[in-house]
Amino acid sequence: FQYFRSERPYSGTDDFSATAYVNWSDEDLYLAVDVTKQGLVLRPADAPPLALDNEPDDINADGIQVYHRDADRRVRGWLIRPAPDGSLLIRSIGEAAPGDGVGGAWRQTSRGYCITVRIPCPQLATLRQHERLSFDLIVNEMREGRQRRTGQLVWSGGPGWVYLRGDRQDPALFGELELLG
Repeated sequence: FQYFRSERPYSGTDDFSATAYVNWSDEDLYLAVDVTKQGLVLRPADAPPLALDNEPDDINADGIQVYHRDADRRVRGWLIRPAPDGSLLIRSIGEAAPGDGVGGAWRQTSRGYCITVRIPCPQLATLRQHERLSFDLIVNEMREGRQRRTGQLVWSGGPGWVYLRGDRQDPALFGELELLG
């Protein structure tokens, strides 16, 4: 992961880091993201609107964004964040249909939190070993007392300091997952 920051420099892996695990079946992509972060910031589903000009409120809480390009080359993405009631809040991004069968769970850990999700990806049935899937994963970092998130870890990498793009990751920046059997 590469850290993209807004105002504050990256404080290091002891304060904010992530390890992602990926698996798949013929129909679904399975993802577990173990995040090291103290001070988890959760935004209730019924919180008053932030009324920010260029991004959805859900982006300004701890959580992840997952993207892949489907067999028709459409970008499908989801903003997934833990909710205070123990559920996951899932919002579609790009050409993904609302809900779209994405499901999962989250739990707090001694060092932060872990999100596990199942993402429908029917094109996996047609891919063979060593073929690649266009993919990206972003972990959003929010800090208490802020209105907007502080930064994000981006699996595909990047320059380290950018205007945080909200939920509009450029597909040209996606990495690739190589399927190994």
